[in-house]
Amino acid sequence: MSSSFCSTLLATLMLVSSPLTLWSSDSQTQTANAALLTADQLFRAGKFAEAEISYQTLLKEDPNLVTAQVGLVRSMLRQQKVDEAWERVSAALVARPDSAVLLAVKGDVQFRQGKMPDAEASYLAAKKADVKEVRAYLGLTRLYASSSLYRQAYDQLQIAHEIAPDQIEVRKAWIGMLPGKERLAALKAYLAGPHPDDEEETLMMQETLEFLKATVDKPVHACKLVSKLEHTEANLEMLYTQNVHRMRGIGLSVKVNDQHVRLLLDTGGSGVLVSRKFAESAKLTRISTRHFGGIGDQGLQSGYSALADRLQVGDLEFQDCVVSVIDKDSVLDQDGLIGANVFRAYLVDLDLPEMRLKLSPLPKRPEDSVAPKALNSEEEEAAAERKEESAEEQISTVPKSSALPSTATAQHLPKDRYIAPEMTYWTKFFHSGHLVLLPTSVDFSDTVLFGLDTGAPVNCLSIHAEKQINSSAENRVHFRGLSGEVDKAYVTQAVLIFAHSQWKTGILTFDLSNVSRHAGTEVSGLLGFGLLRQLEVMLDYRDGLVNFIYDPTRRNLAPPSSAPATGQKPGSSAPSFVPK
Repeated sequence: MSSSFCSTLLATLMLVSSPLTLWSSDSQTQTANAALLTADQLFRAGKFAEAEISYQTLLKEDPNLVTAQVGLVRSMLRQQKVDEAWERVSAALVARPDSAVLLAVKGDVQFRQGKMPDAEASYLAAKKADVKEVRAYLGLTRLYASSSLYRQAYDQLQIAHEIAPDQIEVRKAWIGMLPGKERLAALKAYLAGPHPDDEEETLMMQETLEFLKATVDKPVHACKLVSKLEHTEANLEMLYTQNVHRMRGIGLSVKVNDQHVRLLLDTGGSGVLVSRKFAESAKLTRISTRHFGGIGDQGLQSGYSALADRLQVGDLEFQDCVVSVIDKDSVLDQDGLIGANVFRAYLVDLDLPEMRLKLSPLPKRPEDSVAPKALNSEEEEAAAERKEESAEEQISTVPKSSALPSTATAQHLPKDRYIAPEMTYWTKFFHSGHLVLLPTSVDFSDTVLFGLDTGAPVNCLSIHAEKQINSSAENRVHFRGLSGEVDKAYVTQAVLIFAHSQWKTGILTFDLSNVSRHAGTEVSGLLGFGLLRQLEVMLDYRDGLVNFIYDPTRRNLAPPSSAPATGQKPGSSAPSFVPK
């Protein structure tokens, strides 16, 4: 379906990190050239640790060799050595402040750090220094897509493809722009040769290839709306863990084929994910193998993509929907989960105090007619990321020629964020695929990015962010995510400032590095259900906008959340609103 097709763009851009080899005939000996070629080959084979050593060896001989500096920084990034990469590129730019390729890789590091405005400034400076610096255009493509500026992202990728269509990183990014059969051939060719991806990334692409082979000659599974209604409301239900005294999150009743199921409604999840046990009872048709990742220390979980003939939410019925199945009898103690991004074709209103889900049409753009309605039931990673996702479904619908579009095709081009007059004061968010990322301050620190996650029972803070803001956590607790138990987690109190509001609340600290790695940018924390249950959360996925409504006089139907299990009961009082 279109959302999974487009999701390749941002997912592949998150993984693009191939160094650009620039040969200098007057400063490199034949031996140095051979050593640099060897280092580049190691990188392109996904052997990032070995490539790092090779680049460091070259820099011992010539500390100012820019191509080795760039390769070293990118090798470090691919190994998640973000702080070391920042130190290296900062030092290199002292000697070469106008180097386009160094400025571009600086932007890559800043994007990985979650410093989006700084990354844009670096990419633009690289373009100014050299209008043919491909990394700058690829970086801006990823940045603008994450900012819901899809037309600008499309334009940047077009330019990159015109400059260097055969460059490995451009080839990878361009795969997501191709129609079915061409995409299948391009991905197959890409995987057949050396490519700069680790084992997990390669596995995800191989599963994407398997999915394409199984579906390329069949009609697109569009998950189209067949009922005539454009509005609907549905009750939300409280979900608990196996220990009924601990709240897990909110549930939504969904009908898959002829089977009713209650799914965890998760703004931090994507698509529809159900247990193997339910998939068998609902007689879902298997398509292809796939793996899933999430919070926890047990790594990827196995499963498969499957086809549901019908899917019903409230009064809205959809047909021909791809869903995901995990090889377990339950998903976080439930039959499955449904990501809020499933409803991205609608304005999503999660009225958590009243425990109601409301779906209504998105604001109409001035130039638009009625927008088609479809459910994004397939987990966005499914046909692209298998690791992360999305540059947004709009990008996949554009003409595939590198030539400038004609007036006749302009209406089919992706569009930038539209802010309707009534949404002027909504908060803009970044996104990495399905994950909504909000600029957030912790204890009045500089802003970092927090994921909006109703699937997390409590607020979370990464260990890396805790060190940066000099916070201290205590009271070890038990916590579990999609990928199993979290080994080390601690709870403390903090003040969170986001979207014009300020909250004093409990927060769980643990290692979120896998979440950041999959997102391709630093996710410093998660805003969980324990806080969000006091708010009405309104989401416009199309335009990257969110609005929170807090009314202390409204009756909250959800019971207070309890702290995670621990020998002592840490500060587990309910989050409190603090006027700014």
